[in-house]
Amino acid sequence: MKMETEPVSSEEMRILELNAQYLGITHSMLMQNAGREVARIVSETSKINGKHVVFVCGLGGNGGDGLVAARYLDEEGAEVDVYLLGDESGIRNKDTLHNWDILSNLHDILSSELITESAIKSCRPIQECDVIVDGIMGFGLHSKLREPLLTAVKVINKSPAKKYSIDIPSGIDSDSGVVHGAAVKADHTITLHAPKVGMEKAKEFVGKLHIVSIGIPKEAKYTCGPGDLMVFNSPRLPLAKKGDFGRILVVGGSDVYSGAPALSAMAALRTGADLVRVLAPDPVVTAIRSYSPNLMVTGLGTHILVPETAEAVIEYAKNSTAVAIGPGLGLEQQTKIAVVSIVEQIVKAGIPLVLDADGLKSLAASELKLSPELSVLTPHWGELSILMEKDLGDSASLQNRVDQAIACAGKYNSTVLLKGPVDVVAAPGGEFKLNRTGVPAMTVGGTGDVLTGIVAALLARKRPAFLAASAGAFVSGMAGEMAFDEYGDHIVATDCIEKIHSVFSTW
Repeated sequence: MKMETEPVSSEEMRILELNAQYLGITHSMLMQNAGREVARIVSETSKINGKHVVFVCGLGGNGGDGLVAARYLDEEGAEVDVYLLGDESGIRNKDTLHNWDILSNLHDILSSELITESAIKSCRPIQECDVIVDGIMGFGLHSKLREPLLTAVKVINKSPAKKYSIDIPSGIDSDSGVVHGAAVKADHTITLHAPKVGMEKAKEFVGKLHIVSIGIPKEAKYTCGPGDLMVFNSPRLPLAKKGDFGRILVVGGSDVYSGAPALSAMAALRTGADLVRVLAPDPVVTAIRSYSPNLMVTGLGTHILVPETAEAVIEYAKNSTAVAIGPGLGLEQQTKIAVVSIVEQIVKAGIPLVLDADGLKSLAASELKLSPELSVLTPHWGELSILMEKDLGDSASLQNRVDQAIACAGKYNSTVLLKGPVDVVAAPGGEFKLNRTGVPAMTVGGTGDVLTGIVAALLARKRPAFLAASAGAFVSGMAGEMAFDEYGDHIVATDCIEKIHSVFSTW
């Protein structure tokens, strides 16, 4: 089986695990697979029949992997002891708890709790066994080990037993490689799915590295799912203040179009942005204000966006954490010139940007280069053809859609979110993801403007544009599905906006 050899961060691993679960691979399945693979490596590299094997397990998922592995090594003929570091009442992971409960039914495996540092220090099996398996902490450690875990690591290191660590030696920061107080000095590390980034800087603790598959399907890597949303779905801190979660500027509207910028702005608010301002031509300012009292709406002083207004737009942009340009702007030549000038200055200022609808058409043939970390282009197939200035071939071929989205990302040096029955999120380097959420009823006008507002609000969280686009596509499609469940084929764009909060609550 082909293994993932490229190191992953703790965040990337969490995204993969959650997206695998979204695809139907449960956490319980992953834990069972991990435990089986850990046992396989131990039995292949040590003669364990009749040998004394001790598992030292934490209360989390890493400990759960160890609990599963203990059963397999018992089956292989080892004399197995399992020690839980803490009271079983502290186990919050339901799969870890389930596997701990299983051990209580097995009389051949000694399982007990070590709650205090003194209990750990006086545990003779840790000092006298043949093999120790470290299942204390997996990926995600970013602070000093608390007691009694710190004492357990020190006691393990003093033991003459051969030492195995599950996923990463406990005590090592999986992203930075920093040792937090102490770390298990393993003879073998059995890393799950892929190496962790921090291992590169802590090789002296890793020992011989074994990469094992735990059943995460390859599609999890290029599927937009709840893992992508997880990055943006943490609770707000009690001391959060207005503006911490985004100040969005929407530049849109023309002398005849008012709905598009209003939809983008309201979607940004419902996604969690603190403040949203719409800059629009004077004829539609009153109409946009009427959509919601929550919007701040400012007139440009002109009937359409023109080059003379560019300086004012940039001043507002500099006071924003993300800017969305394009909804309802129209295609007057003066507007196109203004958009190119504004986008160029926004890119130079390093302000996150979403470019949609008429803004995209203005960008075509401009030869502007954007920033893949800060900018997202959101075309549909027809707009992509305009951006690429050529016939793109078969629009029904998913592979062609992926290839063309990647080509466009390279041409403009930007993340691209190609809208369609299956959305494609692409980066200049060839990375891509597919979003399969959504329903045909979302062909109704305005849903693209909703997506623009969602992505702008996520971009304002100061995360990479590829992440914001992936999460935004997932949220938009899921909101559409939830609206469809209620209204069927009679949904409108505002129905999707009102379901955005439900997506965050569900996932």
